Amino acid sequence: MIQFERKRMILETLLSADMVYIDDLVDSIGVSPSTVRRDIDALVKSGQVIALRGGAVRLNERLSELPSKAKALINKDAKVAIAAAAAREVSDGDTIYLDSGTTTLQMMPFLRGRRIQVVTSNTHLLNLLPDERMRITVLAGEYLASIGSIAGSLTERLLHDIFFDKAFIGASGCSAKAGLSTFDIREASKKRIVHDNSNESFVLIDSSKFGKSTLFKALELQECALITDRNHELLASARSYVVADGSGGR
Repeated sequence: MIQFERKRMILETLLSADMVYIDDLVDSIGVSPSTVRRDIDALVKSGQVIALRGGAVRLNERLSELPSKAKALINKDAKVAIAAAAAREVSDGDTIYLDSGTTTLQMMPFLRGRRIQVVTSNTHLLNLLPDERMRITVLAGEYLASIGSIAGSLTERLLHDIFFDKAFIGASGCSAKAGLSTFDIREASKKRIVHDNSNESFVLIDSSKFGKSTLFKALELQECALITDRNHELLASARSYVVADGSGGR
């Protein structure tokens, strides 16, 4: 098993627990203790996990937003399924907004061949091969390198004057009390403006984020149309929802 895959498994395990013992990771991944410890050391050095006394580790997501490279490793299959479901909401001729985040980025392969206008704050989109039928506008503003995003006052000023047929928005947490939330107030403000300026807006969120609250509320759960990968009791509070298996509600 390559290191990329082992790191993905470690991060996914830590998403569902407050802390995990290294010995348990050795058993679940099926590699030697020295291999797991090298992977943990690399994740600690990059700031993605925190080492605890007694041979345990925990995710560092409570302190700051996970870098996009780390998030791309987590729940990738679920994110692809969500992205495919979201892309089915797009029609030729639409002007759409694609938010920062790894799940919204996964929509791009499913949008190939569409005659659409894409406005985005997701800088990772620039690494993808262009599609001649798709017009892409990248917003100006402050570059948030760790999450591959453009945000800030200039971005907000531009967005106030742009209107969308459909918007596809990311979030770091989803809970009954905090609604849809994110770690950065600039990201939260951006998501709110986009939502208000869209005929339809969809929040793309994988089920690992249900029940979690991050620092800043972006949207109330009751005003959101969610696209996710698994049923959850929180979906009943959303304005509407689509589960990537094809089911939905409200």
